[in-house]
Amino acid sequence: MRTLLTICSLLSCAALLCAQAPRRMNPNYDRDNPNRAKEEQKRPVTFKDRVSARDYPLSNKRVKQINDIVKGFLDRNENFNDEAVLDTLYEQVGNVVVMTPEKPADVRNFEELQKVIAPQVDKKYPQDAKQVRAAAEKEAEQKFAMQKPKDQVKVFYQRGNRTFAVSGTFYGYGYGGGSIQVNERHIAMFDLLPESRIRFDKIFNQKTREDFINGKVENYTAKKFAYSNSLLRKLQAEQRAANEKLGYIYADRKWNTAKKLTDDAVERAKAEAARRAEEARLKAEEERSRNMPPGQQPPDGMQQPMNNGYPRNPDQQQYY
Repeated sequence: MRTLLTICSLLSCAALLCAQAPRRMNPNYDRDNPNRAKEEQKRPVTFKDRVSARDYPLSNKRVKQINDIVKGFLDRNENFNDEAVLDTLYEQVGNVVVMTPEKPADVRNFEELQKVIAPQVDKKYPQDAKQVRAAAEKEAEQKFAMQKPKDQVKVFYQRGNRTFAVSGTFYGYGYGGGSIQVNERHIAMFDLLPESRIRFDKIFNQKTREDFINGKVENYTAKKFAYSNSLLRKLQAEQRAANEKLGYIYADRKWNTAKKLTDDAVERAKAEAARRAEEARLKAEEERSRNMPPGQQPPDGMQQPMNNGYPRNPDQQQYY
């Protein structure tokens, strides 16, 4: 039993030491921040095409061309702090698109463009929703008029699989309004076909009226919106074509000059170059440490412990 406890104690101690010791064999281990891998600290800089709208194919193409030019300089390890290098880079971008257009871009937003098309929309669809509803209510009053006693009517009703029609004088309703009397015949309300029931059933009539009125308003509003949207899209297409003809590029939800997008790409390239340099340095250090004789390597990749901020004398005897 004592032997078993000793083995368990040794295994627990070994597990604790393994958890605390730095992992030199893991290339992602970071001594200064063990809880985060090096790749998580410095991720590669990506050159994303920052235009996602399908309505801007030319701007998308120009953004990609600028990024490709800058990435080419980065991959050749060009010095982005050298003015001559930047002049060459700007010259190459300028061969694709003008760096800074002479005329200002048309930057009218959605609300401003809507104001431009408003007179044309109002001319074709002059009514608002309230006016359309009022007109529909008048139409429904005539279209769905209820029958009155003594009116001459013709009604259709169904019993089983058979449909019947009866013409004559409407004398009124049965007990509780559950039926109507035409001549001497009593017909249950729920047997009437919809086109007949709507003239006698007040609740059914009101529901049909509301559906009719709402449908009129929705239909008019939908047509007005579709017409407005078509004019707006046309105006936006004209705005887009005019700006891109001048040399502007739509990216990050705004119009940019090629000079600005190039400078942004250069800054990202500088950050990527620094990341690559640091990665190369760490790899060189790791390779150098790996090739050192075993006696000269720090134990487990750690430096010698410090004594009040000063290196500890390796010949000094330690007491614990």
